Amino acid sequence: MMNDPKQNTHLGKEETTLYRARQRSRNKVLGIVLGSLAVLFFAISIVKIAAQVNH
Repeated sequence: MMNDPKQNTHLGKEETTLYRARQRSRNKVLGIVLGSLAVLFFAISIVKIAAQVNH
């Protein structure tokens, strides 16, 4: 399991810094994935609407 600095007070300053850096990195990747999915859904909707207008 992951170490949570709020629950594990024995973490040193260096370990806490590494934990926060990993957390930020994970959050950035998750944000990119979610943003990409939103753009993909938007693009699919636009294509479907355009296909209906052309018919």
